[in-house]
Amino acid sequence: MTLLLLAGIAFACLGLTWVAYPAAMWLRARRLPSVTIPDPDALERVCAVIATRDDPSIAARRIQNLLESDYPRDRLRVVLAADPASGIPLDAYRRALHGTASVVAGDPPGGKAATLNAAVRAAGDADVLLFADVGQTFNREAIRQLVATLRAGPFGAVTGRYEQRAGDPTMTGYASLEATIRAGQAAGRGVVSATGSILVLRPRYWRPLPDGLICDDLFTGLSVVRQGQRLGFCRDAVAHDPRPFTRDQQFARRVRTLTGLVQFMRLAPWSLLPWENRVWTHFLLHKVFRLLTPLFVLVGTIALGAWLIMNALALVVAATVVMLAVMVVGSMFAEGGVRRVLADVQWASRLLVIPILAIGNGLRGHWAVWSVTPQRAAEPRAGDTSGVGVR
Repeated sequence: MTLLLLAGIAFACLGLTWVAYPAAMWLRARRLPSVTIPDPDALERVCAVIATRDDPSIAARRIQNLLESDYPRDRLRVVLAADPASGIPLDAYRRALHGTASVVAGDPPGGKAATLNAAVRAAGDADVLLFADVGQTFNREAIRQLVATLRAGPFGAVTGRYEQRAGDPTMTGYASLEATIRAGQAAGRGVVSATGSILVLRPRYWRPLPDGLICDDLFTGLSVVRQGQRLGFCRDAVAHDPRPFTRDQQFARRVRTLTGLVQFMRLAPWSLLPWENRVWTHFLLHKVFRLLTPLFVLVGTIALGAWLIMNALALVVAATVVMLAVMVVGSMFAEGGVRRVLADVQWASRLLVIPILAIGNGLRGHWAVWSVTPQRAAEPRAGDTSGVGVR
């Protein structure tokens, strides 16, 4: 009976993490109110900050996209901070940008966190900070929608929606799931973590990022929460990522993100304490339980298998499994998709390995997990410093 109870608890945690909690957030998201866009004359001064090590031509296209938004041009300026680790001289950025943005050097020793710190210092007396990355583009109304949401609610910051180029249905679905969960959280006590590629923030709630920080968006979002404010969500503000990612690249990005989660919990142990973290329940179900998914699967499978072996029902269950396997194999041959199905099964298995690698990185204190994500073949060589994946 103990084995069955253990298996039940493990599988219940899986169901709570991946089914019940997202369903509850979907229901709550339906109560998220729409936002009224204020008159242009009432809009605040926004400074967009970008940290990059990408090719100047790519940065120039990104800034052009920001300036083509419907936000009043006289209330929007851009600061681009160049990562000193890239080796690209500041003058190369200045020539490519033609005065459309201020260009500053990131702080040593480099990396996104140190570079963002320099960008924020250069933002001056802006009313609102807008964080963006070079790898995405905004829909034309995104900035206005974000600022309107920030004004309308009791928020210290507001994040938008990350949308990935259609490709791998698993990762596309994951991004949609994340947007739904964030919308549900925003309808309650606030979102747990921001999307660093699309975020607006009141400058007074900014806290400098530690050198070598991986998840700047998680750090910034929960810093806002710890200061007694809420992190909001605007589903109509979209950062679209046009880059195609292979599964190997997706795998590396997810390892990086979850390693960043482990790093954050080591830097901010208060996030694990319910009396310190105002969104502790969401943090537990949205972040920590996902990290523990392989453990739940392993414990549940072993406990259930041991229980079945010790009971007469084992033969019945085994026969049922064989029948289901025959049905699945039959459908695979009927559709001619054997390789595709096997590839999906392999991919699902690899996804379960990601938290294990992330926890291993955390235990070893190995935080140098950034890797270059190439742009499309038609674009110049560039590195991906966004650190933005599907979180």
